[in-house]
Amino acid sequence: MKSLFRNHSKELEDEIDAYLKAISRGGLIFKEGVLEYLKGKEEAFEIRVKEMTAAEKEADEKLKNIKYKLYAYNLIPDASGDILELTDALDELVDRAKAVHLNLSIEKPQIPDFAVESFKDLTEASCQAADELMKGVRSFFQNTGMVEEHVNKVYFYEGEADKLEVAIARQVFGSESIERLSHKMHLRYFVGRIASISDIAEDVALKLSVFQLKRNI
Repeated sequence: MKSLFRNHSKELEDEIDAYLKAISRGGLIFKEGVLEYLKGKEEAFEIRVKEMTAAEKEADEKLKNIKYKLYAYNLIPDASGDILELTDALDELVDRAKAVHLNLSIEKPQIPDFAVESFKDLTEASCQAADELMKGVRSFFQNTGMVEEHVNKVYFYEGEADKLEVAIARQVFGSESIERLSHKMHLRYFVGRIASISDIAEDVALKLSVFQLKRNI
């Protein structure tokens, strides 16, 4: 993050770096947790739920520190609004990831064998969108000129997640092996929740693209 913070607070730079690491860690935990759930590894998944909760709490603490330093010391006045909006938007990623883990832990949806691989593919695509977003955010702070490349990849993976979301819904509702409509609707709900990670990544990527444009004007 040398470029944006070159003449400003090293302390703030470190806080933002730690915040981004917490968000990225949360994304990794989310992905592994969902995959473990799909593999039937209940104990391993429950450990991930606790790890996800801890990662979300850590991210919240780092975000509070960032806000305090920006307001208290009036650091980077020309970019503070964009930084606050961006970091606030990123917080939604870990909040949603934590919520999905808790929902899985509490509701324990029964994923039919024929849909497991599709759920895995959806999880991979949704998390890939989030991963590319985080690369784009780091590029924004480091001013590497790679922001738009990562933003475009976010859009691509979000589109892939959308396709998989529709495909799984068709797969589930077209299945005769799932007898209860309530079961089908329960599965569709979790399909949407997993896919929502990529939706959030797309929304934040759009903000990131605007902030990068403003910087270049």
